[in-house]
Amino acid sequence: MDSLKKQIAFGIDTSICYCIGSGENFKFLTKISEEYKLFDKIIALEHPRFIMQYHSKDRNKYLDKYIKALNNKK
Repeated sequence: MDSLKKQIAFGIDTSICYCIGSGENFKFLTKISEEYKLFDKIIALEHPRFIMQYHSKDRNKYLDKYIKALNNKK
């Protein structure tokens, strides 16, 4: 938490946080964000390893999801 708070103190935009990992990573980040009021919104993106290991045929779908999320479009 100390490291995360120091990074936020740099003055970064905390309105959107991108979480790499849509399972446990997302659950944990959401929990601490709510507890410490860190981010307004968290967008979960599947981990690249997960995509390549289990969904490599659909990687273009995930790439489009990443691009839309990073362009702040849903």
